Amino acid sequence: MPRVAKAALGTLLLLGTGSVAMAQNMVVRSTGPSASSYPAGKKMANDAKVTLKAQDKVTVLTRSGTRILKGPGVFSLAQGSRSASSASRRLSSFISNRGSSRARTGAVRAAVSTAVKTPSNPNLWYLDVNKGGKFCVADANALVVWRPDYTGSATASIVEPANGNVTEIAWRKGSALKAWPKDVLPVTDGKSYRLLGSSVQQSVEVNFVVLQNKPTDLDDAASMLIESGCDGQLDLLVETLNMNNENPTTDG
Repeated sequence: MPRVAKAALGTLLLLGTGSVAMAQNMVVRSTGPSASSYPAGKKMANDAKVTLKAQDKVTVLTRSGTRILKGPGVFSLAQGSRSASSASRRLSSFISNRGSSRARTGAVRAAVSTAVKTPSNPNLWYLDVNKGGKFCVADANALVVWRPDYTGSATASIVEPANGNVTEIAWRKGSALKAWPKDVLPVTDGKSYRLLGSSVQQSVEVNFVVLQNKPTDLDDAASMLIESGCDGQLDLLVETLNMNNENPTTDG
C-alpha cells in the first residue's frame, strides 16, 4: 500500500451526549523524501517536532484542526494549537454510524440540505455505489448504500462474482439512502460484490472488511481504517475534515 495520501482521524468525536478528544496528533498524508519517517497513522505527542526536507508535505490532524507542514524546516506541534472548533462537533454525525434508521425511512434531510452542486457522502460508513475498493463496515447489520445523484429514481445491480447472481436495489426520487439487502447478500469479512449503478457506465468491485470491534474513539477509528486499507473512507474523511475545518493552518 503506497505511503502517499493515506488518511486518519482528528479533532473531536461525539458519541451520544458525551465527547472524546483525540489523545495525540496523527499523520494524515505524507509525501516527499521524509514520507517513510512520517507514515499515515503515525502518532505524535503534543510537544513533538517534525523535521522536513525540501519537497516534503505532511498533513497532521490534531484535536484543534488540520495542520499542513511543508519542508524544509522544523515544526513544533505545540505551536499554533487552539481550542477545538465548533466544526468538530458538526462532524459527529458524519463519523458516527447512525445510518440504518434513516435508510429504512428513506429520509435524507442532512444530505439534501447541504448538497447543492456536488453532493458529498454524508457519513463515513455509507457505501458509495460508485466507488470500489476495500470498504470497512462498522455494523454488518446496518450497512447503507448511498448514491450521489438523488434527483430522480434509480437502481443498482449487485453482482456476486462467484456465481453471477444479480440482486437489484432501488431508490425513490429524492432519496439517497438504501439499506443493503443483507438477508439476500450477507455482509461478511472478505466478501466481494460488484456494483453497477444505473447512472454510471462501469461497475466497481467492493471488498468488505468487517471490523471486529466498533471504534470507540478517534484513535481506534483511525488505526482500524488505516490498518484495513480502507483508503476511500480515509480520503473521504480527510476531505470532510478539511471542508469543515474553520481555521486550517499551513506552515512552511
